[in-house]
Amino acid sequence: MGDDTLRSPVIVDTDALIAVANTSLWNRITDTLQLTTTNVCLHELKRHLREKSEHAREGTRERRIHDGSKRAVGLFDTEENESFSVVTCVPRPHGEDAGERSVKAEVEQHTAFYTFAILMDKHGRKSINRVFDEAEGAAGKAVAPTFLLYLLLDSEACTEREFCEACGEMLRGEGWTGYQAIQAAWEAIPVDCSRYLSGDLLP
Repeated sequence: MGDDTLRSPVIVDTDALIAVANTSLWNRITDTLQLTTTNVCLHELKRHLREKSEHAREGTRERRIHDGSKRAVGLFDTEENESFSVVTCVPRPHGEDAGERSVKAEVEQHTAFYTFAILMDKHGRKSINRVFDEAEGAAGKAVAPTFLLYLLLDSEACTEREFCEACGEMLRGEGWTGYQAIQAAWEAIPVDCSRYLSGDLLP
Protein backbone atom coordinates (compact mmCIF):
# COMPACT_ATOMS: atom_id res chain seq x y z
CA MET A 1 0.00 0.00 0.00
CA GLY A 2 1.62 3.22 -1.13
CA ASP A 3 1.64 6.54 0.66
CA ASP A 4 -0.45 8.03 -2.14
CA THR A 5 -3.51 5.92 -1.19
CA LEU A 6 -6.53 8.20 -0.90
CA ARG A 7 -8.24 7.99 2.48
CA SER A 8 -11.25 10.02 3.49
CA PRO A 9 -12.02 10.64 7.19
CA VAL A 10 -14.99 8.24 7.02
CA ILE A 11 -14.51 4.48 6.52
CA VAL A 12 -17.55 2.27 5.95
CA ASP A 13 -18.04 -1.51 6.11
CA THR A 14 -20.10 -3.73 3.80
CA ASP A 15 -23.40 -3.86 5.69
CA ALA A 16 -23.37 -0.13 6.36
CA LEU A 17 -22.83 0.62 2.67
CA ILE A 18 -25.74 -1.62 1.69
CA ALA A 19 -28.00 -0.06 4.32
CA VAL A 20 -27.23 3.52 3.31
CA ALA A 21 -27.30 2.78 -0.44
CA ASN A 22 -30.87 1.55 -0.02
CA THR A 23 -32.11 4.85 1.43
CA SER A 24 -33.70 7.68 -0.51
CA LEU A 25 -30.71 9.91 0.32
CA TRP A 26 -28.03 7.75 -1.34
CA ASN A 27 -27.64 10.05 -4.35
CA ARG A 28 -27.11 13.03 -2.08
CA ILE A 29 -24.56 11.10 -0.06
CA THR A 30 -22.62 10.32 -3.22
CA ASP A 31 -22.73 13.98 -4.23
CA THR A 32 -21.80 15.37 -0.80
CA LEU A 33 -19.64 13.05 1.28
CA GLN A 34 -16.25 11.43 0.85
CA LEU A 35 -16.09 7.79 1.90
CA THR A 36 -13.48 5.05 2.08
CA THR A 37 -13.96 1.30 2.23
CA THR A 38 -11.59 -1.66 1.99
CA ASN A 39 -10.90 -4.03 -0.89
CA VAL A 40 -12.36 -6.78 1.31
CA CYS A 41 -15.67 -4.94 1.66
CA LEU A 42 -15.74 -4.27 -2.09
CA HIS A 43 -15.14 -7.99 -2.69
CA GLU A 44 -18.07 -8.81 -0.38
CA LEU A 45 -20.32 -6.40 -2.26
CA LYS A 46 -19.37 -8.01 -5.58
CA ARG A 47 -20.00 -11.47 -4.11
CA HIS A 48 -23.49 -10.33 -3.08
CA LEU A 49 -24.13 -9.30 -6.69
CA ARG A 50 -23.24 -12.80 -7.87
CA GLU A 51 -25.12 -14.66 -5.15
CA LYS A 52 -28.23 -12.53 -4.57
CA SER A 53 -30.84 -12.34 -7.31
CA GLU A 54 -31.94 -9.03 -8.77
CA HIS A 55 -35.21 -10.81 -9.52
CA ALA A 56 -35.96 -11.50 -5.86
CA ARG A 57 -39.24 -10.07 -4.66
CA GLU A 58 -39.21 -6.33 -3.87
CA GLY A 59 -38.76 -5.69 -0.16
CA THR A 60 -37.11 -9.03 0.61
CA ARG A 61 -33.73 -9.16 2.33
CA GLU A 62 -32.16 -10.78 -0.74
CA ARG A 63 -33.37 -7.97 -2.99
CA ARG A 64 -32.18 -5.28 -0.57
CA ILE A 65 -28.71 -6.82 -0.37
CA HIS A 66 -28.50 -7.07 -4.16
CA ASP A 67 -29.74 -3.54 -4.85
CA GLY A 68 -27.65 -1.91 -2.13
CA SER A 69 -24.53 -3.78 -3.24
CA LYS A 70 -25.10 -2.77 -6.86
CA ARG A 71 -25.40 0.92 -5.99
CA ALA A 72 -22.29 0.86 -3.79
CA VAL A 73 -20.14 -1.13 -6.23
CA GLY A 74 -21.08 1.30 -8.99
CA LEU A 75 -19.31 4.08 -7.12
CA PHE A 76 -16.39 2.36 -5.41
CA ASP A 77 -15.43 0.29 -8.44
CA THR A 78 -14.76 3.21 -10.76
CA GLU A 79 -11.79 5.54 -11.01
CA GLU A 80 -13.94 8.47 -12.11
CA ASN A 81 -15.39 9.05 -8.65
CA GLU A 82 -12.60 10.52 -6.54
CA SER A 83 -14.83 10.98 -3.49
CA PHE A 84 -15.13 7.23 -2.94
CA SER A 85 -11.88 5.36 -2.37
CA VAL A 86 -10.85 1.75 -1.73
CA VAL A 87 -7.85 0.88 0.46
CA THR A 88 -6.06 -2.45 0.41
CA CYS A 89 -6.05 -4.41 3.66
CA VAL A 90 -2.84 -6.35 4.37
CA PRO A 91 -2.97 -9.05 5.59
CA ARG A 92 -6.36 -9.73 4.07
CA PRO A 93 -8.91 -11.31 6.42
CA HIS A 94 -11.15 -14.12 5.15
CA GLY A 95 -14.35 -15.78 6.22
CA GLU A 96 -17.30 -14.42 8.16
CA ASP A 97 -17.10 -10.73 9.09
CA ALA A 98 -14.01 -10.30 6.90
CA GLY A 99 -15.15 -6.86 5.76
CA GLU A 100 -15.71 -5.66 9.29
CA ARG A 101 -12.33 -7.05 10.39
CA SER A 102 -10.65 -5.35 7.43
CA VAL A 103 -12.07 -2.00 8.54
CA LYS A 104 -10.67 -2.58 12.02
CA ALA A 105 -7.25 -3.52 10.58
CA GLU A 106 -7.21 -0.39 8.43
CA VAL A 107 -8.11 1.80 11.42
CA GLU A 108 -5.39 0.11 13.49
CA GLN A 109 -2.78 0.80 10.82
CA HIS A 110 -3.87 4.33 9.89
CA THR A 111 -5.77 5.60 12.95
CA ALA A 112 -4.94 9.27 12.45
CA PHE A 113 -6.65 9.37 9.04
CA TYR A 114 -10.08 8.45 10.33
CA THR A 115 -12.71 10.46 12.17
CA PHE A 116 -15.53 7.93 11.85
CA ALA A 117 -15.77 4.20 11.24
CA ILE A 118 -19.30 3.26 10.18
CA LEU A 119 -20.63 -0.21 10.99
CA MET A 120 -23.66 -1.70 12.71
CA ASP A 121 -22.17 -4.67 14.55
CA LYS A 122 -22.02 -3.85 18.27
CA HIS A 123 -18.86 -5.84 18.98
CA GLY A 124 -17.18 -4.43 15.89
CA ARG A 125 -17.88 -0.87 17.03
CA LYS A 126 -16.60 -1.60 20.54
CA SER A 127 -13.44 -3.16 19.15
CA ILE A 128 -12.71 -0.21 16.84
CA ASN A 129 -13.52 2.31 19.58
CA ARG A 130 -10.85 0.63 21.71
CA VAL A 131 -8.38 1.23 18.88
CA PHE A 132 -9.32 4.91 18.77
CA ASP A 133 -9.23 5.23 22.57
CA GLU A 134 -5.78 3.68 22.85
CA ALA A 135 -4.22 5.70 20.02
CA GLU A 136 -2.46 8.82 21.23
CA GLY A 137 -4.10 11.98 19.94
CA ALA A 138 -6.81 10.12 18.00
CA ALA A 139 -10.32 11.54 18.09
CA GLY A 140 -12.11 8.93 15.99
CA LYS A 141 -15.30 7.08 16.84
CA ALA A 142 -17.06 3.98 15.54
CA VAL A 143 -20.74 4.71 14.95
CA ALA A 144 -23.84 3.12 13.42
CA PRO A 145 -24.80 3.57 9.73
CA THR A 146 -27.48 6.16 10.56
CA PHE A 147 -24.58 8.51 11.36
CA LEU A 148 -23.76 8.75 7.65
CA LEU A 149 -27.19 10.29 7.17
CA TYR A 150 -26.47 12.68 10.04
CA LEU A 151 -23.25 13.79 8.28
CA LEU A 152 -25.44 14.65 5.31
CA LEU A 153 -27.75 16.71 7.53
CA ASP A 154 -24.74 18.36 9.17
CA SER A 155 -23.53 19.34 5.68
CA GLU A 156 -26.94 20.95 5.07
CA ALA A 157 -27.50 18.60 2.13
CA CYS A 158 -30.88 17.44 3.44
CA THR A 159 -33.61 18.69 5.73
CA GLU A 160 -34.21 17.41 9.24
CA ARG A 161 -37.40 15.74 8.05
CA GLU A 162 -35.58 14.00 5.19
CA PHE A 163 -32.86 12.87 7.59
CA CYS A 164 -35.31 11.46 10.14
CA GLU A 165 -37.45 9.70 7.55
CA ALA A 166 -34.37 8.17 5.87
CA CYS A 167 -33.20 6.87 9.27
CA GLY A 168 -36.60 5.26 9.79
CA GLU A 169 -36.46 3.85 6.26
CA MET A 170 -33.04 2.31 7.00
CA LEU A 171 -33.98 0.87 10.40
CA ARG A 172 -37.16 -0.79 9.12
CA GLY A 173 -35.61 -1.94 5.86
CA GLU A 174 -32.62 -3.56 7.56
CA GLY A 175 -34.69 -5.02 10.37
CA TRP A 176 -32.72 -3.00 12.94
CA THR A 177 -35.74 -2.52 15.17
CA GLY A 178 -34.69 -4.31 18.37
CA TYR A 179 -33.88 -2.34 21.50
CA GLN A 180 -30.09 -2.52 21.18
CA ALA A 181 -30.13 -1.68 17.47
CA ILE A 182 -32.33 1.37 18.06
CA GLN A 183 -30.10 2.59 20.89
CA ALA A 184 -27.00 2.17 18.72
CA ALA A 185 -28.62 3.92 15.75
CA TRP A 186 -29.22 7.14 17.69
CA GLU A 187 -26.32 7.01 20.13
CA ALA A 188 -24.15 9.70 18.51
CA ILE A 189 -26.90 11.73 16.82
CA PRO A 190 -28.01 14.99 18.48
CA VAL A 191 -31.35 15.23 16.64
CA ASP A 192 -34.84 14.69 18.01
CA CYS A 193 -36.85 12.88 15.32
CA SER A 194 -39.98 12.38 17.41
CA ARG A 195 -41.98 14.73 15.15
CA TYR A 196 -41.33 12.47 12.16
CA LEU A 197 -40.96 8.89 13.41
CA SER A 198 -43.05 6.54 15.52
CA GLY A 199 -41.82 5.73 19.01
CA ASP A 200 -40.77 2.18 18.12
CA LEU A 201 -37.95 3.61 15.97
CA LEU A 202 -36.67 6.02 18.63
CA PRO A 203 -34.50 5.48 21.73
